Amino acid sequence: MAAIPHPCPYILLLAFLKDAYGKIVFQPAFIITTGPKVTTFLVGNASGTSFILSTVQPSNITGALPLPSCTKEDPGQWLLRSETLEKNSLKVELSLNRSLQLCGNETDCCPQPLCVLETLRVLACQGTSPHATLLVQAHIYAVLVPTGPMSENKTVIPNQAYQPLGPCPCDLTWNTCDVRCCCDQDCSPDVLQLFKSKCFPGVFGGNVMPPPDYQCSVQSSTNNPDWFPFLCVTSPCDNSPYLGLFFQGYTVTPRRSPSFQAPSVTAPLVVAVYCQGDPIFRDDGQYFTIPQRSMVGQCVDNAPVAFLQNFRFWCPSRLVSCPTGPPLQTTASELRVRVRDGFGGTVTVSVEEDEARDLSLFVSSPSPSLVPGQTQASAIDPTRNQLDIPMCHNMTLAMDYTFTWRANGLVHVTLIRTVGSVPLDPGASVTARYSAVFVNWNGSAEPNSGNPGYIIGKPVIGGSLDKDTGSIQRSPISLWQPVGEGLCASAGKKPVMFDENATAGCLLRLGAQDLEQCSQLRDTVRVGLAALVTATFVARKGNPSAADLADWVNITFIPLNGSTSSVSPPGVCEHIPSHLNIHIYSTEAWSCGSLQRLILAMEVSYTLSTWRVKCGGGDPRPCSEASVTHSFPVTSAVTFINIPAQIPPPKTRFQINFTEFDCDRNDVCWPQLAYPLTRYYTGEAYCLSLAKGLTLIIIFISASLLGNPWKQICQVWRSTWV
Repeated sequence: MAAIPHPCPYILLLAFLKDAYGKIVFQPAFIITTGPKVTTFLVGNASGTSFILSTVQPSNITGALPLPSCTKEDPGQWLLRSETLEKNSLKVELSLNRSLQLCGNETDCCPQPLCVLETLRVLACQGTSPHATLLVQAHIYAVLVPTGPMSENKTVIPNQAYQPLGPCPCDLTWNTCDVRCCCDQDCSPDVLQLFKSKCFPGVFGGNVMPPPDYQCSVQSSTNNPDWFPFLCVTSPCDNSPYLGLFFQGYTVTPRRSPSFQAPSVTAPLVVAVYCQGDPIFRDDGQYFTIPQRSMVGQCVDNAPVAFLQNFRFWCPSRLVSCPTGPPLQTTASELRVRVRDGFGGTVTVSVEEDEARDLSLFVSSPSPSLVPGQTQASAIDPTRNQLDIPMCHNMTLAMDYTFTWRANGLVHVTLIRTVGSVPLDPGASVTARYSAVFVNWNGSAEPNSGNPGYIIGKPVIGGSLDKDTGSIQRSPISLWQPVGEGLCASAGKKPVMFDENATAGCLLRLGAQDLEQCSQLRDTVRVGLAALVTATFVARKGNPSAADLADWVNITFIPLNGSTSSVSPPGVCEHIPSHLNIHIYSTEAWSCGSLQRLILAMEVSYTLSTWRVKCGGGDPRPCSEASVTHSFPVTSAVTFINIPAQIPPPKTRFQINFTEFDCDRNDVCWPQLAYPLTRYYTGEAYCLSLAKGLTLIIIFISASLLGNPWKQICQVWRSTWV
């Protein structure tokens, strides 16, 4: 245990070197220790220094220690060891050479709890004269080991409303007394006397509840309120309404269980019907699993399969020995499991086996490659006999699942298991392939990309009008997918995914002779890019109806500029439509109780560029020889533009405060009393409705004036003048 005057000896050592050079001194020179080890430093010119360790007792009469002497004495139960740190510094370490266990049946033990209580003196002698003195006050207690069974009660963290979690915040070091931390339980009463008047104040020192203002001991003579001292209270600070000073928590007794036992995992909640993304369950209620690759790139042997989510993964592994268990070593009976179909019944996985004829698709080895038609033994070493090579027979190299689904359930589950005998070649690796494809039970049904709105990452659905049937037939909307060397001749196509901006392209190899026919070159590039978008309609939502034209939007094709020049300089072709731009305008709208992603419009355009053969650098061959070709990029890109949803106009203060006059929330609508004359009437133009309304008012007034009331007024008027 570290001694009390032990703040940072290395800093003291460096600071003291300048002043103590030429003489030797212990730093620190007085230590109080409660542990079996003491460390100090001898600083100065310590060459030729020897150490004398002895136990000293103060005189009963004068209380003084005996005079130091460099004669060798018995060190008792302590060992002294020194180590040179630098030229002018030594590290001196004292260690207790005895057991601190309290006596039971042992011989080397402590007869009483206060095991060691003595004063040590270390003299640094040069010759026969002492030059430095170290005093160590050892106050060491025995180590108490419980004799009975250990209690397994666990203390529950108390409610923080009544007791703070850390009652002594300044207790920073475990099992050690922290200086000036008076609430530290590791500090003995003797050590507390050293810094009792210098305790940390406030919350950091453990005084969680500060004394209230009405305490007489709090108010100072210079800042007394008017009512002090007549109304102040004299009471101990512990007598406080703060509940944390009285609430001590409680304990519970946990159930006995092995500490190494893994926590039990709750059983998965089996669903009645499958929705997209739900895990598929076996008949016993466990997940139906297939080896898959995790997000961190590692393969997981038991990964759940999600409903309506296709995947394709490959898992490489080093072939050290022949596998004996799944997934590389499985049998057909193990794979024929019963799966819940989502309709209240089960379906059994149908297993079909296929033998791998070409092992080069699954096995990579530092030995010669495995090629089709070559025996596995000769592929490893043609000179060796096939019987000399150990083989791993019937290894599962691929598992391809096909799930046939209808509505919210499964109809069939088919597995094609590819097996093969792999030679056990040191350093070889086996790449197993796993896939799952969900197919609609109606063969004519097309896969959708959402219900009803699009799902991010699903293909954008395109279509073309069939004039014979009047329905929409699916047509692809694609981008380039280069493979190999990236040439357009071998490039494939990949579908445009919803809400995923992408750019892809390929290279067209042309020579100087090809650039002499620019018109034909323009048509060739345009036709190649036009093949990416053969659709004339794009679906508004992810599950469009082929018979409802309202679910489709016309694709806008911006035509090329027809005034392109047909004459270009030699080796140069201008206005080449080398880039296809696809702009898709999407939005979000409320449907089926949630926001759905829809497509509003789609625009297809071309970007023109100039292609020329570069003959610079002193090499005229690209312009003169037809065999020398150049690479020209042909690219395609899709950009999604999100249009914010139209927000309805905010309600006026009149509509918020006077809800009885709101026509949308009441049966009686006073603002629509003059319905034909207001803008609520939308049956015809507002100017026509206003004119007709005013005409009716004029007719009504005329009828009132020319009717019976007007005649009575005229008669009364005449009688007064007669």
